[in-house]
Amino acid sequence: MKIVIGLLIGVVLLVGVILSLPFLIDLNKYQDRYKPLIEEALNRKVQLQDIRLTIWPRIGARVAGFVVLDDPAFGSTPFTSLTSLDVGVKLMPLLSGKVEVEDITLRDPVITVIKNERGVLNVSTIGRTGVAVPKTPSRAPIPSPEGPLKILALLAVDRVSITGGKLTYRDLSVPKPTEYILQDMEVLLQSVRLGQTPSLHVGTLVQPLNLPVRLDGTFGPLKESADIDAINLQLAVGKTDFTITGKTVGRNASLNISAPVINTANLPVALPLQTPVEVNNLQVAAEVQGQDVLLQNFSFQLFDGQVTAQGRVTSGSGTPPFTGKMTIQGMQLGPALNALATTRVSISGTAGADLGLQGRGFSMPDLTKSLEGTGHMAVKDGKIEGVNLLQEAISILKVVGVSLDDAKATVFSTIETDLAMKQGIVHVQRLLMDSHDFQATGGGTIGFDQTLNLTVNLNLSQEFSQKLARSSPLAKLAMKEDRLSLPLVITGTAQAPSYALNMKGLTGRVQAQVRKKAEEAVGGLLKGTTKPEDIKQQGQEMLKGLLGR
Repeated sequence: MKIVIGLLIGVVLLVGVILSLPFLIDLNKYQDRYKPLIEEALNRKVQLQDIRLTIWPRIGARVAGFVVLDDPAFGSTPFTSLTSLDVGVKLMPLLSGKVEVEDITLRDPVITVIKNERGVLNVSTIGRTGVAVPKTPSRAPIPSPEGPLKILALLAVDRVSITGGKLTYRDLSVPKPTEYILQDMEVLLQSVRLGQTPSLHVGTLVQPLNLPVRLDGTFGPLKESADIDAINLQLAVGKTDFTITGKTVGRNASLNISAPVINTANLPVALPLQTPVEVNNLQVAAEVQGQDVLLQNFSFQLFDGQVTAQGRVTSGSGTPPFTGKMTIQGMQLGPALNALATTRVSISGTAGADLGLQGRGFSMPDLTKSLEGTGHMAVKDGKIEGVNLLQEAISILKVVGVSLDDAKATVFSTIETDLAMKQGIVHVQRLLMDSHDFQATGGGTIGFDQTLNLTVNLNLSQEFSQKLARSSPLAKLAMKEDRLSLPLVITGTAQAPSYALNMKGLTGRVQAQVRKKAEEAVGGLLKGTTKPEDIKQQGQEMLKGLLGR
């Protein structure tokens, strides 16, 4: 009995000693040793309020009041602050004199990411000792070889988690500053050790969009450098799922992104569309080389057609320069144009195009000023809804008694043209339009603001030309080789086009007809086949025909 009582007393004393260790052992004295290492790795000043030994639920340490200050160029407020940072270690290795970190938990972190007036992010110098804040906009950096990830890998952590907290992104570079908040964050990182491939889980709610975001996958294996041989992630943004694969080498990276279906109604950004659009089979392959982003392949299916593109963008300025090529095949033009804008005149048909573009910036003012390029476009088997070019010709010629099947639409088999873009104007070159009753050729300009300035020669079929010529004296002026040719001028806007005759072109044709008649008359006089009285009669008939009386 005495032995049992002695053992109980010993156990009680042992438990009491263990429970009293957090009060007997002061870990704050180690701050001077480890704090400079953390500051050097982060390239940020760090504040630690208190460090205490913990026994339950695991042996370790708890850092209270952990604060990482921002880069002085952005202010003296905290970049990150935590309610507590808990570090748990494994018991068995500890008994043999080894310290193996099992778990790191960050509780209620508050992180603030700022883009200043010049477009520079405050994260651009994290983990880069001695690197000054850039004077020009910078992209989010590829993970630094001297950042937090390397510290965790060297510590060989089994589990890193974040519970609660929020991340605020504040953009001061735009005229109206914007702010987004990632709240209710949950982050779990497992197997963070050199030579292993960590798994990652991130979940959050983006405000003010009220948009759930989830990221799961793996990356690794971890090395002492920032090189990552394989990235495999699944990203869910609201109702849209993306697959991300790739690798990093230093500050360079290669990435592949795919998504089976993207509905623009589910995206967190407002697009200039009248109706939601569904994009299918998105495929992106890109190389990041310093500040250059090389887009090797960008393809998707849209409106039953296929769109492919390649290009290059150079970051580091407020209006990044870019070059690119785009090919469109088999796209249904009607639904595409209706999604972009609602106009009185619309075009349907199967469209294809090849475009080469270059410019700076991606806002409409920047594109209007800098976008340049050339290309070719063709539309097959379509219809221009809202206007019938033949009806416009009939109205201009004041023809009566001629009716059309559809006075509000122009059916065509082909529209084909070369394009050139510069300073907000699309130059339409070598325009060709084929229809059953006419062929149109011409060119002109279309502004980014949808203003029209086109000159089109409308060459009617022989049958339709004769029908109009019999009903309109004015139509006879435009006859050429038994066909009616009308030089039209189309002005106004895409929403409200207006049509008129090009009188200068028409006058030239009248002169040609008069000259031809005069040459025939003089020839007849010289040959003796025509009398002066006949010439007088022919002249009167010609004038009556030309003037209509």
